[in-house]
Amino acid sequence: MKVSYRVEISHPEHHIVSVFLHITELNQDKCEIFLPSWSPGSYLMREYSRHLRMIKVTNPQGVRLSITQEKKGQWSIQSKNESRLEIEYEMYLHELTVRTSHIDPSHAYLHGPSYLIGVKGSEGLSLPIEFRFPPSWSKISTSLKSLGANRESFLYISENYDELLDCPVEIGCHETDGFIVNGKEHFLAFYGETYPHKQDLKNDFKKIVEAVSKEMKSMPYDHYLFITHFAPGIYGGLEHLNSTTLQFDAKKLNVRKDYLQFLCLICHEYFHLWNVKRIRPIELGPFDYQNENYTTMLWLAEGLTSFVDEWFIYRAGLCTLEEYLEMQKSNFENYLNTPGRKFHSLEESSFNAWIKLYRPDENSRNSSISYYLKGGLVFFILHIYFSEKQLSLMSFIEALWERFKSDPTKGLIKNEIYDIVEKMAGPEVAEDFSWMVESTRDIPFEKACEKIGLELKWQEASTLWHGINAENENGRVMVKSIVLDSPSYKAGVNAGDELIFLNQLRVSKEDVDQWPVRLLENESYQLIVARLGAKVELNLRLEKAPKILKELSIKNREKIEQVLKM
Repeated sequence: MKVSYRVEISHPEHHIVSVFLHITELNQDKCEIFLPSWSPGSYLMREYSRHLRMIKVTNPQGVRLSITQEKKGQWSIQSKNESRLEIEYEMYLHELTVRTSHIDPSHAYLHGPSYLIGVKGSEGLSLPIEFRFPPSWSKISTSLKSLGANRESFLYISENYDELLDCPVEIGCHETDGFIVNGKEHFLAFYGETYPHKQDLKNDFKKIVEAVSKEMKSMPYDHYLFITHFAPGIYGGLEHLNSTTLQFDAKKLNVRKDYLQFLCLICHEYFHLWNVKRIRPIELGPFDYQNENYTTMLWLAEGLTSFVDEWFIYRAGLCTLEEYLEMQKSNFENYLNTPGRKFHSLEESSFNAWIKLYRPDENSRNSSISYYLKGGLVFFILHIYFSEKQLSLMSFIEALWERFKSDPTKGLIKNEIYDIVEKMAGPEVAEDFSWMVESTRDIPFEKACEKIGLELKWQEASTLWHGINAENENGRVMVKSIVLDSPSYKAGVNAGDELIFLNQLRVSKEDVDQWPVRLLENESYQLIVARLGAKVELNLRLEKAPKILKELSIKNREKIEQVLKM
């Protein structure tokens, strides 16, 4: 069997892509095809087939053949006596995220799993793909290998279906640039408008590539592509085998804290080409694109990467020690302000990513913890433990990389990670690491930080607190979420309640924000809310707010710098 694709965009204003799937040398009575339900690296069933609006199958004579939908995103074609088929279908693509596709008059961003149907039995075949688009669009950026002989032909090939899905495509009139590191080309594709700014984006991308590849002592690709989308209110990234897609609100480029966050995002996704795209939990490849791929090890895939992105930005000289420690303070605060850490271990958080992290609701922070956040903090602590043995966490990462190179087809199991830690740092460190991964016990930040000359300074809160997250909706004060064990939680306030009166006085959003300084501690206040159309009376008592992490105080700068640069 041979399979090839032709992708056509004729009227981008309608957000439609037409795909022609050609199958030849077919020798079977039934041909099964499918569209993925999710994207590797983004663990949610996105059900891309909901955007399919037409599909038909014909033979070389133009006769339509029977096609039957067997389940979501899967069809069968009666192909007896047919050696050649053409499958034509249309997809509506109008969602600008890193794990979906977006077409409009300004550009097309094509994310493979969201629109490329696969043919069962052809997953290991080389797959040619051709792109046709309006002549007003002058550029196409992708990490796929080009077969086009000239600029009039946009023909590419992938080694297999996995690679085809793993190479996003940006088409339009976007800005392009690039640089060379260690003789390898790195391409930049920038889509979207920005405010005037003074950031040297190209040079900072290059510094990150130089720093990370130097740390990893390798560059496992022939070339690499960074696709960046700039648009208001967007943020995110998704890793690929030799490219990445990044999204950022360009209005924030001149704000130092926000720009550092963008640099960390670049570093995060670039490091993923080693960790996840190659070093990976055993469950994450080969992929089942139609069903959930459960793993308890996303703390390795994302947690390690979340520690590394900030660490490498510091080691590359792109932020100061104070800025790096401010990032860690923010991470500590976020962790401590997540009551769900008491209920979900890192393993449980990983396994439940499909229904928790990627499907947040008003109770998410009360019931689970992000494996990005806690995982990154666990590796921060592990690096400190390693430093006591005169080791760097880089030695652990290098051991993971050597393990991958010894058998690139086989993913990791948890005990292999523990064995590496034990072999390098001893059984005590391995045991501490395992309980931080497997249990809900709090991470020992203060004791670990003391070891490197860093002190956590706390401050007693000067105000009260209520634990209500409210928003103004057309003049109505609506409760969006409640913090577990907060005064409002104890009073029985619910997400979805409308706050109406407090002690007979009408409640505004400003009032709710000011309650911590206007109300008295432990005084009982009558709170009237509307719940499901009914009046409900509650008694609210504000309490003193929990203590605040004031700063990470540097007690021994030399030692801290020494540990972070190990």
